[in-house]
Amino acid sequence: AYCEQWVVKAGKAAILVTEPKCHLEKNDENKDTHNDPLFNKWWSSSSNKPLDGDSVFNIALKVTDLQKVINNVIEGGGEVVTSPVSIKDEHGQVDIAVVKSCIGNVYHTLLCYDGYAGNFLPGFTTAENNFIETNINCGLVTHIDHIAFVCDQGSTPQVLKWYEKCFRMKRFFINSNEDEDDGFLISDTGIGMRMKAMEYWKCSETGLTSGNSQESIRFVLVESLKGQGANQVDIFLEDHGGPGVQHMGLYTPDIMSTVATFKQSGAQFVETPQAYYEDDQKLSEMKKVGFNVEDLMSCGVLLDTEADVEEDSKNQCENHRYLLQKFTKPIFSKRTFFLELIQRVGAQGFGAGNITALWRAVQAYLTQNTKPSS
Repeated sequence: AYCEQWVVKAGKAAILVTEPKCHLEKNDENKDTHNDPLFNKWWSSSSNKPLDGDSVFNIALKVTDLQKVINNVIEGGGEVVTSPVSIKDEHGQVDIAVVKSCIGNVYHTLLCYDGYAGNFLPGFTTAENNFIETNINCGLVTHIDHIAFVCDQGSTPQVLKWYEKCFRMKRFFINSNEDEDDGFLISDTGIGMRMKAMEYWKCSETGLTSGNSQESIRFVLVESLKGQGANQVDIFLEDHGGPGVQHMGLYTPDIMSTVATFKQSGAQFVETPQAYYEDDQKLSEMKKVGFNVEDLMSCGVLLDTEADVEEDSKNQCENHRYLLQKFTKPIFSKRTFFLELIQRVGAQGFGAGNITALWRAVQAYLTQNTKPSS
């Protein structure tokens, strides 16, 4: 075997970890892994050399009509790197194809597995129960809430257009103050970032779905603003070798318990600045929704009650909508991919009111861990 693969599952979220067992040359057609749709082209397509380091590069999507999605991709000018193929075992059949995204080294594996009774996919066997599986089965994480991509400056309009054409995804406004062309801008001293989001709506006819209860997929695009100096977005681009997946949002119905379990399992989180819990506006928000500041501070959890652009005004009169967030430190040796834990209570945005606080927390961590150039 030229690689080993493991799968970790929590609710409807599944993460596939692949470890190459030997160096793969880009033009070597004799390697079995080149015909493996789950191991396709792990190197950066924007370069002639493999990525130097670990990377999250393949975002799989469940589909109900694989050929229709592939036709949309071709019509939209996308690249199909693995044509539809069927893989089988005693539990049934899964139809699979792979598409190259327009973002850096990102690929999308498209899976049609209606009726498949296996635990994951053909070729994988269930591991023995262990500590991690026991805790995950308690429902701490239920599904993937969103995926965030770092893009080159000025590229988000083209990225949005690609996903609209190929996957029929639609623009999702992060905040009521967001500009349609400029996106959601965060610009302050030492801070400069543009965010745009897109979503697959369940009424779409492309057949794309995801594992969450709303049957939707949300992608967040992030780019740095010009003239802001070094920041975490540019650091990602440098360390990752180009655009790619910055973080994955994991949904939890109980963020306090989940943070505690993650810490017990060895996860390291970005520390939230003390000033965050002393801010008058944040203290007012916490009181408004009935949270004790000491409880949030003990776990370092962020809270945001900012109104979403699509909130139902009738429900808003009776119920407060908010979300809770917590972010890990980068999990690889370089300052690239990290995880987000997110709990939503009615809110559909991405914590716009927390972004500045998060930015400053991450910036402080990166500054402390940046080696001076010689």
